[in-house]
Amino acid sequence: MGDKESTRDEKGLPDIQPRDYGTGIKMPVEAGPSGPPSFTYSIHVQPDPTKIETTSQVDMDSSRNENEKQVIEAREKEMKMEMIDGRPRDIYDRFTKSQKRRILGIVSYSAIIAPMTSSIFLPSIPQMSDQLHSSPEVINYTVAIFILVIGIAPVFWSPYAGFYGRRPIYLASMPIMVVASIGVALSGNVGGLTGARIVQGIGSSCFLSVGAGSIGDIYRPTERSTGMSLFYMVTLLGPALSPAIAGIFTEYTPAGWRSCQYFLAGCGALSIFLVFFFLPETSHPPLPHETLKREKGKKFVWYICNPLSSLGLLRWPNILVACFISSCGMIDTYCVLVPLSSVFKERYHINNLAISGCLYLANGAGNILGSKIIGPWADKTVIKYIAKRGYRRPEDRLRSALLGIGVIMPLSNLAYGWLLQYGAGGIAAPLVMVFLNGIALMFGFAPLNTYLVDAMQTRSAEVIAVNNCIRYIFAAGASACILPIANAIGWGLTMTICTILTWIAALALYLLYKYGDKWRENANRRYGITARQADEERVEGGKDEESAVVDHTHQSMIERKDEVNAATEQGGSGLDLERSRSTPKAKIAEGKSSTHKTDDGLKRKSTRDLPNVEQVLKRTVSLSGQSVHGGG
Repeated sequence: MGDKESTRDEKGLPDIQPRDYGTGIKMPVEAGPSGPPSFTYSIHVQPDPTKIETTSQVDMDSSRNENEKQVIEAREKEMKMEMIDGRPRDIYDRFTKSQKRRILGIVSYSAIIAPMTSSIFLPSIPQMSDQLHSSPEVINYTVAIFILVIGIAPVFWSPYAGFYGRRPIYLASMPIMVVASIGVALSGNVGGLTGARIVQGIGSSCFLSVGAGSIGDIYRPTERSTGMSLFYMVTLLGPALSPAIAGIFTEYTPAGWRSCQYFLAGCGALSIFLVFFFLPETSHPPLPHETLKREKGKKFVWYICNPLSSLGLLRWPNILVACFISSCGMIDTYCVLVPLSSVFKERYHINNLAISGCLYLANGAGNILGSKIIGPWADKTVIKYIAKRGYRRPEDRLRSALLGIGVIMPLSNLAYGWLLQYGAGGIAAPLVMVFLNGIALMFGFAPLNTYLVDAMQTRSAEVIAVNNCIRYIFAAGASACILPIANAIGWGLTMTICTILTWIAALALYLLYKYGDKWRENANRRYGITARQADEERVEGGKDEESAVVDHTHQSMIERKDEVNAATEQGGSGLDLERSRSTPKAKIAEGKSSTHKTDDGLKRKSTRDLPNVEQVLKRTVSLSGQSVHGGG
């Protein structure tokens, strides 16, 4: 009992010493009248301040020990990585497989509305020109204007989807489309029709780019191509299905072409219902809006930005080349689909609008078959080269696109044009070429769009929006010019020009596959992308996005245990450690610099400043092992 403080044994438990209750003191007592003097013992406790202090210290140590145990157990429970399919659980496992299928179904259904809206006019153009006292050429220009709008509008939607989240933007955009569709149905002249169509395009276009971002949110890179191919299969069914639907409505309903617009309004209303009740937020937390609300103490923060700054992504050579290839594919598609009903009407005397609309189903069938093949094929290609090389290179998946863009698409174009020119093979032969064109389109588009998400992971929704913008501008030009050019030089030469353009795109695809990683890394250095931001966009040390998440999680577990042990050795409490870890990084940086980084990964000069578009659409991997995703 020489030590004033209790000691600990090897297991870390306090060594409690027995208490000392004092000593016996002899007290003399005078003898009574009848007996001799005698002695008795009186026992009393002599308080020892040192012993009281030791007892109190033991109780405190025991309590602190229990707290530390609870903190360590809680941390181990939190950091215990559940193994799923032989790998640690990560951010992509937030949703079950059934939930992912539901999200994919809702987003894909909603995304099909925009391309349906663009091509639902095609069988109805003669009837519309008569009722609106115009010409088929002028009505066809309104189709081109709509395609242009659905290409540009997503560039504006994407930054806000990155700031506020996917779901709020979905619910804000689709009601615009519903109201505008009713406006189109009630139009009495070409001017009113054009204005309503522009608003309709703005509302319906959101899902085209933001929807692709949602797919990137829930699927990891080694399975993303399958999800993306299904998404684009449904999206590209729009130009195939809507003419058939429009032909039936136009031919067999009293309202004619106007009933098609009421049908679109109903489709939009169903999308709103599905999103509101069944679609969760897919963005990786925390959202910039949530962070700013906490910082400012407000319920809502208005976000103002310049969305056109997203076009700065075209400075990356790999992005520019990918957009060019995608645009060539879209030109090819619209050169085949836009004039299909009018050309077959002239060549094969198909006057029934319902039958004429059904011709487009050949292309849709090709899309379905192509998506079923290319998605698993592209993912297997990625997995194969990961096993061979030891890491994931985003350009590897482009190998699977070479067959579609380099062989099937140009040859089917060439045959289609000259079959129409000479009328050889009857109606079946050109329709087979349309079917093959649908397969080729999916073989090219699915890997290419997935590559854009993989290569620019930090700005995935933004890069898809830019890609859609560029390719729909080219598609609008093709829609407006294809008939005049074909009437001037014939279908054979027109489709020969398309074939040459497609082969140029195939050459660009090969160069992108071969040198895309070098272009990407050089652009990252040139435009100031930091090493941390580029971790998910380039190969570094044999790590890809998924391994970065796993490694950060494992490293975080080691660091946290070391911190707890260090705090224990210094006599600190685990609860103190917990409180210190919850301190925002902005407070740590306070006083050192006017610029700080908040917990959403956005650098700002002060908490009053709003992030710009580039910052909003960042995705970074945090030390907690989660992908902090403020945007696509």
